[in-house]
Amino acid sequence: MSRRVEPLPEPAPGIETARLLGAWYVLITNDEFWRAHTHPRVDLDALAPDSEGRARIQHALRFRARDLLGRTTRELRVATDLAERDGQFVSRGQGLRRVVVQRWSVPLVGPNYRWIVTWRARSKLGARPGLSVHTRDPSIPQALLDEILAQIRAHPFLSAAEDPRHGPRCARLFAPVQDWIPPQPYRLD
Repeated sequence: MSRRVEPLPEPAPGIETARLLGAWYVLITNDEFWRAHTHPRVDLDALAPDSEGRARIQHALRFRARDLLGRTTRELRVATDLAERDGQFVSRGQGLRRVVVQRWSVPLVGPNYRWIVTWRARSKLGARPGLSVHTRDPSIPQALLDEILAQIRAHPFLSAAEDPRHGPRCARLFAPVQDWIPPQPYRLD
């Protein structure tokens, strides 16, 4: 029985894993997880390379969620990402989430690494694939977002339909709830 490997887009040409390190805000996404969870932020920190010299990153995902009583709680999920090559990773959760393994890549990178676009493949446990726009700043001008969206829609992998019933991989984008509000709601069409 062969295991199906979920497709990933090619990493951005010339991408440097070291320049991905630091704090990122999840500005725009089509990941349904962010409809029920809010205030997403990702911190990527360097770990020692593995025994084969491949880069490793600690991936800390911070967000807010509601508990069973409806109270807002702050959540932290930590994973270790192993570079398959620059800009392409396999991520494994820690603790009870160690069984969660997911591959992701960075097909688009902005000038000076001020923004990136990531694509997560479907996980072994069935978590849906998804696209996210990450930025170093908590908000960006609409004109810059328009440029990023144009690049996403022109990208051969991101603009293709994974499943014809659901449209292109870049469909159904939305802005997750954050503390800060852009001067006007982002136009995503």
